Amino acid sequence: MKRTAMMYQWKFPKSVAALFAVAAVAVFSGCASVSTATDSTQRTEHWVQSVSGADGKPVKVSVVEKRSKSIETSAFAKSGKVVVLAHGAGVPGSVMFDLQVPGASGTTYSLMDYLAGQGFDVFSVDFQNYGRSDKHPCGLCVTAPVAANDVNAAIDYIMKLRGVDKVNLLGWSWGVPVTSLVAIQHPEKVRRLVMYAPPVWDSPRGKAPTDQFRAVPPQNMRQLLAQAPADAVMVDALVKENAQWGATVPNGVLLDLNTKMPLFDPKKVAAPTMVIVGSLDKVTLPAHPNLPGFFAALPNGDKQMIVVPNAGHAMTLENQRFRFYSEVAKWFNIE
Repeated sequence: MKRTAMMYQWKFPKSVAALFAVAAVAVFSGCASVSTATDSTQRTEHWVQSVSGADGKPVKVSVVEKRSKSIETSAFAKSGKVVVLAHGAGVPGSVMFDLQVPGASGTTYSLMDYLAGQGFDVFSVDFQNYGRSDKHPCGLCVTAPVAANDVNAAIDYIMKLRGVDKVNLLGWSWGVPVTSLVAIQHPEKVRRLVMYAPPVWDSPRGKAPTDQFRAVPPQNMRQLLAQAPADAVMVDALVKENAQWGATVPNGVLLDLNTKMPLFDPKKVAAPTMVIVGSLDKVTLPAHPNLPGFFAALPNGDKQMIVVPNAGHAMTLENQRFRFYSEVAKWFNIE
């Protein structure tokens, strides 16, 4: 396939590079709380020390873990079945990847619960200024390199916690540039990568934001889930949960997506990579002219691109979610 658009590697500002250097020698804090999510799955919230994009001072990042109670934690060092999830622009990972829907019996809307049931130890990172993680007043500072630094800090903590030297990594939407920057900067830490609904445009789409933060009203959540068939009970649960943890989010992502695209060069991503998009996605259009060239540029021959039918930008919650879940699990299970 011939590439239709030129991509280039993100160049880190000196200030951000300095933050990465500080984070490399940071000491990570331990877990803060443990609770049981289901009869078979254990949920643990860890607090990981990262570096503020505002002033270089330490911040605590929330990392939620889900694993099967039937698997001893020591087993993951042997199996290597450890997954790290990175969220997108407007919904924290602890909400998007682990939504619990009251009254929904016999099914799940949690990618984390599904993967835990498949024998994985699953961790979801809330970037600084998102979800349960520490907040600071500079929302425009939380750009992809800063979020990538949070993910890298979490990976270091997780590798030490579970005795593994690599993790499987998934990024959703804006989380794709975030995780791809990690994979480019630290290829030795990434076993396999999933790019879920990657933004592939390569030119400015709007103006640089001036406000540090923006509100995420309930109608935004409903519009997100209007792209493809989804259960009403789940939509209501997401609106309620995001109102608690994601009602206001930082605008660094808009600075990225409106003025700095592309945020990374796919030719630099060495890990085996699966690109997965929904056929009805209005953000990452399956027919986008840049998508074939983007996929072709990924250098590892161990790669695949999947279009999930009748699915949109938030297919981890939609009616086609189990197709998505199974494809992700299969990709991470490959030896």
